[in-house]
Amino acid sequence: MKLAGVVTLMMMLTVSASAQMMGGGPQTGNGSQSNMMSTELLAPGAGRGPGAGGSFWRTDLWIKSVAGSKVTLEFHVSDSATDAATATADVSVANGILYLPDVMKSTFNLDHAFGNIVLRSRAALSAQLRVYTSDGSGGYGAAFMAMPTSMAMRGSGGMMDDDDLYQLYVLGLQPQPRARVNVMVSNSGSIPISGTVDILDADGLAPNGAPVSLPFSIRAYSSHQFGNVLDGLSSRFGDGSTMQIRVRLANGSTGMVIVIASVVDNITNDTYTVMGSMMDSVRGMMP
Repeated sequence: MKLAGVVTLMMMLTVSASAQMMGGGPQTGNGSQSNMMSTELLAPGAGRGPGAGGSFWRTDLWIKSVAGSKVTLEFHVSDSATDAATATADVSVANGILYLPDVMKSTFNLDHAFGNIVLRSRAALSAQLRVYTSDGSGGYGAAFMAMPTSMAMRGSGGMMDDDDLYQLYVLGLQPQPRARVNVMVSNSGSIPISGTVDILDADGLAPNGAPVSLPFSIRAYSSHQFGNVLDGLSSRFGDGSTMQIRVRLANGSTGMVIVIASVVDNITNDTYTVMGSMMDSVRGMMP
């Protein structure tokens, strides 16, 4: 992922046409959903390298698990041409929490790369990323948690008559010139995915300007970033704060997707997260 001078914070969406509830991963013996801990996590938005305005970005990683547990890390570069990991590493959580500063360089031996980290262990684990740059005597950036891949919902695989029932939407945007909006799509599964990111006005139609429908095709555990997606667009309603993003997997897809969005102030570079609605757009139900 190219951070373009500001770190992209997280908005987690999962697209499904299989009528699964969010968190529909492995279940416990009594039929209840498993807890938030998982044995496989995806941490999107990791990276190391230069950004806009002379910035240089690094990533720190914290892992929490049972003391002594072994964790395998895979790094999958953005826009990868293969399903294979770019780099791998095995680490041990000696005392319950492992801190890996500048993980891209110190653990993966990569000087310049942006993408996703996949964490796997036989024990349940959680993880936290911090992506940041120094600025004079201080710094700025963001922190966000890795997501269990079991929480991602899948495409229909062609089993549903109308995949469009399961479109997900992102609200809370701020257009140019106040802010820029970046969107990163990550494949949270082991097979390639494809779909579209659409920019819509408040009524679900195209805003003023050329219609924007951004296709993506992403290999296993990789990602693609769309930068400044509202540039050149204006709303037919008010100041543009009611424009929205729609995310869809291609009909028939059996893959899984996580989408990350950020709204970045053009003056201060302050960034806030926008979350997508987990209600399906037609029936008012969890997909």
